[in-house]
Amino acid sequence: MRGRNSAKGERAGKSVSMNCNTCNDVAQLRHFEISCSRGFAAMAGFVAVLIAALRAIGVSVSAMAAGFLGARLGIISPQAQKSMAAISMNILIPSLLFTRIIYCDQCNQHLAQCTRCSPFIDILCNSWVLILLPFVVVGIGVFLGKLTAVLTAAPSSFSKGTICAIAFGNSTGLPIVLLTVISQSAASLTPSKQLDPLQHLPVYLMLYPVLQWSIGSWLLADTAGPQAEAVDNDPEISEVESIPSSEASLAQTNKHKCCLRVLQELRNVLQQALTPPVLGALLGLLVGFTPVRAWLVDLRDQDNDAPLQWFYAGLYKLGDAAVPVNLLILGSSLAKGADFHALPCRVGLGIAFSKLILMPGFMVLIVYGLIRIIPNKGYSLWLVALVVSCTPTANNVAVMAQNGGQSKEGMATAIFLQYLFAPICVTLSLAAFIQLLSSDCFLPPV
Repeated sequence: MRGRNSAKGERAGKSVSMNCNTCNDVAQLRHFEISCSRGFAAMAGFVAVLIAALRAIGVSVSAMAAGFLGARLGIISPQAQKSMAAISMNILIPSLLFTRIIYCDQCNQHLAQCTRCSPFIDILCNSWVLILLPFVVVGIGVFLGKLTAVLTAAPSSFSKGTICAIAFGNSTGLPIVLLTVISQSAASLTPSKQLDPLQHLPVYLMLYPVLQWSIGSWLLADTAGPQAEAVDNDPEISEVESIPSSEASLAQTNKHKCCLRVLQELRNVLQQALTPPVLGALLGLLVGFTPVRAWLVDLRDQDNDAPLQWFYAGLYKLGDAAVPVNLLILGSSLAKGADFHALPCRVGLGIAFSKLILMPGFMVLIVYGLIRIIPNKGYSLWLVALVVSCTPTANNVAVMAQNGGQSKEGMATAIFLQYLFAPICVTLSLAAFIQLLSSDCFLPPV
């Protein structure tokens, strides 16, 4: 009996052991299936991001190719380039910034349900960190630009151009395309997260253009000669210098000259800072906080019937022309090819490395810290903060170089090299951003 009982016990033990092994095998199989499904989903998301980045870069390269061919065929002459740059800076870019800041999607005109446009003050309250973020982005860019200029021994004629090329990235055309497509692909990976990045991007654009066109114009403008000449040739100063040099009159003369020089310097700074693009952005901010915004865009039912909607639509069309015109200017500047005499290859590669690799890396660390300080855990908010850091140099910087008398060939070469590496670098950065923001370790759930 004892032998039989022991045999039964052994058979029962083996049966339990086999059942446990079977359960473990099933659990492992399920875990493997879940891992495979997540892997396929991640791969699909990466492919979607890759296509989005390549499409956005392809659009820019196509427009640049048209400008390149136009210059090679003699259609776009150097004088035409200057005229296009003046039109872009004084008309098109101000219209672009003004209309995007006060933008409200008029989606109900096609009988389609859409998200209601939030009041301007609500958008600012939810995205206030993006108002201050341009100071961080530009500050990091200036630091990396100075470091790159020193390490690559940038020529003195392009040391400030190196700083601007790294500090000021494309913040409108390319991010709009990337955010639109990426938000759709990211929604399939993170369906629980609310995605509306284009609602947050205008908040970032409130102060960024002001910094770009003020600091950038100041850095790129060659004002030393004109300022000295203007002060030396000032009739008031010349007249003052002819006064007899008694002690009292000499002290008064020096004081008068000092005041005139300060006023002249202040006037030059204001002229460089308050450029038409800056004025367009500031006017957009002013209108956004007043009832005038409702006169230009329909905020009530969003069916495109505001009293002055026609005026806003005209400005919006002009703004739409800013990006392609700037790309034409950039492409025409490259008609002679990459000018490594104006910009040494080592400097161009250093700019591309700092702008496309180091800048996104620094911003990942900064955003990681900000997420743990600021209570806002919005996916779209931080997606905008990261995307604006990984784009190549803004095409507007080439326009600023053109208007500031700087080496437009050197700036165009720097941008050209960045666009050669952008399909790879931007795609990898975007894939990393989506992966990080989808992780609870990086972006904790609300």
